[in-house]
Amino acid sequence: MSNADVGTPASHPNDRRAAIQRLLFVADAAVADVEDLPPAVRAVIDTAAEVYVVTPTLPGRLAWLADDVDRHRHIADERLDTVLGHMHSIDARADGAARRGSVLTVIADAVADVRPDHILIALRSSEHANWQEHGLIAHVEQRFGLPLTSYAVDRQGHTSSADGPLILCYDGSEDARHAIRSAGELFAGRRARVVSVWQPTAAPVSLGFAGETAGMVDFFTLDRAAAKAGDSLADEGARLAREAGLLAEPVAVQAAGPVWKTIVELADRDDAATIVMGSHGRAGLRAMLLGSVSSAVVHHADRPTLIVRRPVAKA
Repeated sequence: MSNADVGTPASHPNDRRAAIQRLLFVADAAVADVEDLPPAVRAVIDTAAEVYVVTPTLPGRLAWLADDVDRHRHIADERLDTVLGHMHSIDARADGAARRGSVLTVIADAVADVRPDHILIALRSSEHANWQEHGLIAHVEQRFGLPLTSYAVDRQGHTSSADGPLILCYDGSEDARHAIRSAGELFAGRRARVVSVWQPTAAPVSLGFAGETAGMVDFFTLDRAAAKAGDSLADEGARLAREAGLLAEPVAVQAAGPVWKTIVELADRDDAATIVMGSHGRAGLRAMLLGSVSSAVVHHADRPTLIVRRPVAKA
């Protein structure tokens, strides 16, 4: 597949069955060996009819001033060869290029050329993850509105090997329903836990001094109602996940702090293969996922994350 024909690929025996027709793989890092790819990432690649790999050069300002661009281009070329070698070793139909420019420019150009229906991003972990520091994932998700899977690779080429259940975040919104359906297409037959996070009612500080009065709001009752609503949402999400082809069970959990932290801690406890989230949630006293939660989970989770935005209907 060349730059000239990436938009009109030749027919492929799996094209009609593939959940992903064109996967754009943005590799700022490469695993040491193809066997080191996280199981969930491997599943995304295996599901794609075609894979197009880009490796940005990403020279910093000092590198530009020192005229050291060629060295960065050489590194990007080597990384491209490595990633394409990994793709070909697992029989993925893959091609790609090393591209210059800012990260968003490189991705924007590739999106225009390839017209992908899913983006996979391999980030550099630790203090070298400058893409995350500059909000790359949020920018890409918001700008292109495509399903986005990301994972981090350390300097030794290692990444998450977790192969536990999927964590499917569910708040009852159509965005969350769409994310579950997408997960079913990508990970059919996998175990999954459908998680509904509810937050306890915050009582005003003054109540601690005023004592109980007639007609005072019963916050315990509100919490019980929130917990019951969370259970109901989790059950509903698990039913949708099973209909989508996943082996799903419901989990309703109270948030002891930020919602994103509860999700990350649950994923760590279950050694989850990946965390799946809709792009936007809704606020309220019921179990919920706020729109900013997905970004926080990406930044803090030590495992692949999949963010799915529901297509907007055109008028």
